[in-house]
Amino acid sequence: MKKFLSMVMAAAMVVSLVPGAAFAASGDVKATAKVVGSKNYTQDEIEKTQKSKVTGPEVQLTYTTADYASGAKNVQAKYTLTLDNADFYKSGTEISSKPDLKIGLVGDKADTVVVGEATGEKSFKADTLSNGEVITVKSVKFTDTDEVEVVVEGKMQRGSVLAFDLTSIIDKTSKGKQAKVTVESDDITIAGGSDLTYASVESKGLKASVKDTVDVASDEVVEIKELKIEPAVGDTLEAVLKTTGEKPNRKGKIRLKLNSGFEFSKSTLSYAGSTANKLEPLVTWDDDEVTFEVGEKVLESEYLKISGLKVEATSAKAGATATLKIYAEGNDTVSVEVAKVVDSAVVLSVDKDTDVPVIYSGVNVKNTGITNSSDHESLEVTLKETFPGAWNNSKDFTFKLPQGVYIADVRSITADNMNVKDTTEWFETAYDKGDYETLTFKKRTWDETNPSGKDKAELKFTLVLVADPNFEGDVTLTLTGDALKEQKVTVAKFVKPFTVVAKQNDMQIDYRNTKVPTDVVIKEAEAGLWDKNVTFALSLDKINFDTDAKVTVDDKSGLKVKDVKTTKGVVTFKVDSKSDDKPAEVTVSGLTLFMDRNLPAGAYDLDVFSPVMLGAADGNRETVTDQKAPIADNGFLSQDILGKSTSKRVVADINDDFYSTTAKAGFVNIITAGREDTDSFTTKVVVPVGEKYIVSGENKVEIDVPAYINANGYTMLPLRAVAVALGINTNNVLWDQSTRTATVMYGSKIINMTYGQKVVYVNGAMIPATAAVEITNDRMFLGLRDLGNALGVTDITWDQATKTATLNGGK
Repeated sequence: MKKFLSMVMAAAMVVSLVPGAAFAASGDVKATAKVVGSKNYTQDEIEKTQKSKVTGPEVQLTYTTADYASGAKNVQAKYTLTLDNADFYKSGTEISSKPDLKIGLVGDKADTVVVGEATGEKSFKADTLSNGEVITVKSVKFTDTDEVEVVVEGKMQRGSVLAFDLTSIIDKTSKGKQAKVTVESDDITIAGGSDLTYASVESKGLKASVKDTVDVASDEVVEIKELKIEPAVGDTLEAVLKTTGEKPNRKGKIRLKLNSGFEFSKSTLSYAGSTANKLEPLVTWDDDEVTFEVGEKVLESEYLKISGLKVEATSAKAGATATLKIYAEGNDTVSVEVAKVVDSAVVLSVDKDTDVPVIYSGVNVKNTGITNSSDHESLEVTLKETFPGAWNNSKDFTFKLPQGVYIADVRSITADNMNVKDTTEWFETAYDKGDYETLTFKKRTWDETNPSGKDKAELKFTLVLVADPNFEGDVTLTLTGDALKEQKVTVAKFVKPFTVVAKQNDMQIDYRNTKVPTDVVIKEAEAGLWDKNVTFALSLDKINFDTDAKVTVDDKSGLKVKDVKTTKGVVTFKVDSKSDDKPAEVTVSGLTLFMDRNLPAGAYDLDVFSPVMLGAADGNRETVTDQKAPIADNGFLSQDILGKSTSKRVVADINDDFYSTTAKAGFVNIITAGREDTDSFTTKVVVPVGEKYIVSGENKVEIDVPAYINANGYTMLPLRAVAVALGINTNNVLWDQSTRTATVMYGSKIINMTYGQKVVYVNGAMIPATAAVEITNDRMFLGLRDLGNALGVTDITWDQATKTATLNGGK
């Protein structure tokens, strides 16, 4: 007990003798440790070249928090650096005695001091940190050959870096050994400071790469895109290549070998390294092998780049890959793919490193109605033959775009080695020949290249594109031709400037002010996209909107609207001010309909569009096509498309009735027709058994499954096909898979029939059937007379000779 008390008293006396400023980094001071400049050596390199000495790495402390106690002065912190499998100094080595330690400080500026046990304290420059603190290394003390203590005085600032040089002697230098450092402190908190590897000894090895793999046709030659060979470990090639002779006359060898089906084509090569020295290896060619004897200049380089290597696909077929193996004595073999055999002599491509441009659909090249600045240009397209003479000009070739995408212009056209006199006219003619749907280049309109020459044909161009309002997604350019393999590339992507959320509304005729129960929401594609004063319109197929609707905008986008009105059955509103940070959502509610009592049952589509973006009043293209004077480019429909000046056309000229502004198909679905006589059909339908067609009135209608006579001798008719032929909208022929029940809605009738049952329900009333309902080829069939009775057709005839059933509607 007495011994214990005396120890406590002694400790207290020691503490009382420590100056108040020493090791007083109280507060919240934290740093993160990492190694910078770690080294990888081969065994030969670390033992023979470096003589076990590691140079270059340093351990850095980055201060993430520097909150010191208020009023603290002369704050000090002690750091302990401990090495594993290494020593700061070691007798009989390159560092035989205690060294001076290089320490760096980085703040707003950088500075370095070198401090040893005998040098005394040293301070960093006063302006290194912006907090006004002068940082001083007070002492450096080696407690062992592998451990050093460093005392630093001064308040660090957040983000500053303190770095300790790790020049040292590695102890064990066999393969797989590592030198590590641990940095600790009792005065600040250090994260990640344990067992940081700063040097390692690895197996010898090479790395090889090419800039890109190239395409080659069978029996043809292609040039490899720059082969680069470098050491996997070590700084220069001498670290991994086995050499003969002594400096400065050492020699090493690198051998390249191709896989089966490929051979080298002897060619003139050029070389590059990390130094300015001219590299001139001695080259030996041998079919599928080439050997380089390299000298001192290559050995001292960090890498060897070889340009001009040519490979021939002597027997390799389409799909095969040319793989180059690199051999060097004492190293593992490394492989790199350099070429691929293609079965097409002409290759279509775009730059894979360039992002696909995004363009808005339904607007002209000027982007009328939106604030987007896109130039509507596609990626640059390249069509290039893989070898001279490969592109046969005796056959047409065609570029096809998706339906609804149009070429407004073609820019930056080059046709190297093709002898095309006027490339712009060539493209204009091709678009005209392709009926403005494809670019069709006619045969003999370009020259073939000389098969024995070096020049290859190459066509490059950039398309300027516009697209229909409802087109969205990737624009795939497809190359076809009798002399070419079909190929596809993505050249652009279209997105809609707005999307519409709407639901189907099942409704009955109610003449005036028939309320639509659901809202329509129009969503802006991106914030600030819709320009001020751009208008939007909502219209229905064959039905007019009645009275004004209510238009509201979300409370986050900042967009405002005005001039909400209903004119000639069309609801319109105008953007009064653009949205700010968030895309707008506009809700159109309170829609009412003016429905003619003669409207047939069925689905009616909702169109949502911007007359300003389209460039036609209320979306009526005739206001464009009927103009006699030259058309001003003020919207999508009046956008000039590619063509000769003598036959200029606009989108509306070639679009006919195909463009669509439909936002919701079947927005209004009338399930009870407005006419008084809802039980009579006026169409005569002829159904020949065994044929994949029926005749509805004067029209022949193709069907996917023919009528047939079942095992009991009943003529079975396809329900959906016959119902549609009689004038029933396909949306009103429904199927419930869970109950295997079909429902037909027409006028005042709701007809139900279930698979396997010999009964049909009309408005809930059961009607016995002569034949059970059958399913054949995934289609529901009903007996001839049963179907006629259910649909209200009473005049039904059967011609046994021709095996033809006739339903005489209206009788």
